[in-house]
Amino acid sequence: MDGWLDVGALLKVLVFGIVAGAGLPTLFAAGVRAQAVGAGTVRGQHLAGDRRPLVTAVAYLCFATVAAAVVLGVLFVARDFIGHHTGWYVLGAEEK
Repeated sequence: MDGWLDVGALLKVLVFGIVAGAGLPTLFAAGVRAQAVGAGTVRGQHLAGDRRPLVTAVAYLCFATVAAAVVLGVLFVARDFIGHHTGWYVLGAEEK
């Protein structure tokens, strides 16, 4: 620690911001693209009989990962509220 600036904490926040701020939208966009390719749609044209179920499964995996990250983020922010009202202290919340 440098007295007024904690460089380690700053780097942690910076890396998390880049991963969450750019990584999750990129993963969602990759899921949208994979879903289009899996359905046989390329450049706005639907190609009948060219479905790819494995690519569609990858798209749903991308969507599930993004949804799980969003839900986990909301639960992390509200962990003290949840613990206070329900008695379930999750994600590092401490009983007060």
